[in-house]
Amino acid sequence: MKIAVYCSSREKIDAQYKEWAKMVGECIGTHGATLIYGGVDRGLMSIVSQGVRDAGGRTVGIVPRLRQEVRNVLDDEMIAVDDLNERKALMLSMSDLFIVLPGGYGTLDEFISTYTSLTFAQDDTKQIIVLNQNHIYDATMEQFQKMIDEGMMEIELLQRVKVATTAQECCSLITQFISKD
Repeated sequence: MKIAVYCSSREKIDAQYKEWAKMVGECIGTHGATLIYGGVDRGLMSIVSQGVRDAGGRTVGIVPRLRQEVRNVLDDEMIAVDDLNERKALMLSMSDLFIVLPGGYGTLDEFISTYTSLTFAQDDTKQIIVLNQNHIYDATMEQFQKMIDEGMMEIELLQRVKVATTAQECCSLITQFISKD
């Protein structure tokens, strides 16, 4: 099982975000899964990858060539790509499940791009789990609901997105998805 995680690479964030990222990483590693992620040795990216390795999982970092100086040298495999679009496409094709942890505009872009690509391709085998820690994605989920209410989107299209509010709930959803496989 290969699990993509999208998350922040910022260093100066609250310790609670770091603690939950480590828990999610450990959950992935405990299941013997491979982490597919942005490959940067900073912020939540570094923490989730360390959690995976500590629990016995593998890590694959996909890093744009312009960011090689901050790549995580502890990854089991590193793939260099030309840009963020190539990174997103590779993560999409390689992964079976997608986890969206708290992050900024890059994480939001990865979430929306993955959701759009899976929906357009009608790929019902892959799922997205959003860890809505501290309500960080409330506005995004409200925007989806507004588009449904206005007839711009079918409610069924949101079935591939599961929202967790705690790391424990996120790990439970990961376990459920892996058990189906």
